[in-house]
Amino acid sequence: MKLLWQNEIVEGQSPYYVLKRQTPTLRPFLPNHTHDYAELVYVERGSCIHELNGMSTQVTKGDILFLQPDVSEHSYRDIDEHLSLLQILFQQDSYSFITDRYRSSVEDLFRDYSRNPLFHFDPVQQIWFERNYNQLLITEGTLIEIERFLLNIIGLITEPDPRVPRSAAENWLDKAFREIQEPKNFALGVKGFVDICARSAEHVDREVKKRTGHTVTDVVNQARMSWASYMLVYSDAEILDIALGCGFESLSYFYKLFKKYFNMSPVKYRVNVGASSSLQDRNILHPYKSDYLF
Repeated sequence: MKLLWQNEIVEGQSPYYVLKRQTPTLRPFLPNHTHDYAELVYVERGSCIHELNGMSTQVTKGDILFLQPDVSEHSYRDIDEHLSLLQILFQQDSYSFITDRYRSSVEDLFRDYSRNPLFHFDPVQQIWFERNYNQLLITEGTLIEIERFLLNIIGLITEPDPRVPRSAAENWLDKAFREIQEPKNFALGVKGFVDICARSAEHVDREVKKRTGHTVTDVVNQARMSWASYMLVYSDAEILDIALGCGFESLSYFYKLFKKYFNMSPVKYRVNVGASSSLQDRNILHPYKSDYLF
């Protein structure tokens, strides 16, 4: 099966790039297929097995895939019901422009099939990606805004932050970064993160700052805000319940923090993001639920 660019174009949007959010409830995932456009895929929630040119790998939150036009035959299987993918589709001319102009930086992004997924964003980078992607959806980003976003992604991938060490601390800290994304953990706040690490709070804080340049509180709040933004779009839960699910007893503080991350209130975010996504179905209660909410 081959997908065609002409069928992906949405009237009124940029003819060079298309932004899409995919979930199992909103659109069935396709069998093995290829397409005449390039594609960046970011795993926003959940997990699945991604099959690319005969190679199978599990992908999960924060993983990024780059898929070439025509030669990248791929499919998704063993799909977690919570799976959500954020996609940027590249028209052929856009793909050629990026790869030709920045060849030394991106030549391996779409071609290295020895690693699948090619890249993984840490929690700080994840909230940056999701916040900016959703902002582009809300504003129907201009060509220059979308390409600036893409170049920032390429910069993060090809020029790793020098503050990020690769030490023996990586295993337990990576586990904590992954598990703090779950509501049952981030609702407990900093204590929840430290408990996952099974180390002293002082040691955890030092290692997190070395790795990300942020505090443990920042990392926990980023996980909370990512989940809150997701629930605002994909569920009908009351905002108070979402705040409680994040671990906030103060609704006013939840509003203040949310506005800091997304530059708008939760109410406005729910209206704008929900209205801007052609894939959004308000009759579907997305299955990603927390015991703290329901």
